[in-house]
Amino acid sequence: MKIKITSILFYVCTFIYKSNAFAQQSKPVADINFVRIKDGKVAEAMYFYENNWKVFRQAALERGYIKSYKLLTTSADSLANFHIILFTEYKDSAQYKAQEENFRPILKEFSPGGPKLLNTLKPRDFATIVFSKKTITEYENER
Repeated sequence: MKIKITSILFYVCTFIYKSNAFAQQSKPVADINFVRIKDGKVAEAMYFYENNWKVFRQAALERGYIKSYKLLTTSADSLANFHIILFTEYKDSAQYKAQEENFRPILKEFSPGGPKLLNTLKPRDFATIVFSKKTITEYENER
């Protein structure tokens, strides 16, 4: 009987340890893009991001493909030559790695003829991604 209890305790402790180890590896991952608006074309950029980027992220959020998204605006300066920060957060690295596969049907559904634009200017004419970063959340506030 003593051997059975010891064996059960061993398996329970092993399961708890492995569960905790796995949970620690499941950290949120964010994709952050820093965008510079060209030649004062703020209206074109904001229209594009609201009617494309935001729509796609909202659909991805509703389908459980992403954890959250944000579009942040700021003033460009000599140290940070960007105006917009696009923030897409994934619940873990697996979800992050599946982003292209997950977004493909959303793009087909919501924008089969291409992106929605304010006028004839294409995204490359009014905005450019200055740089992108992939980040891993080490800790965050509890909700």
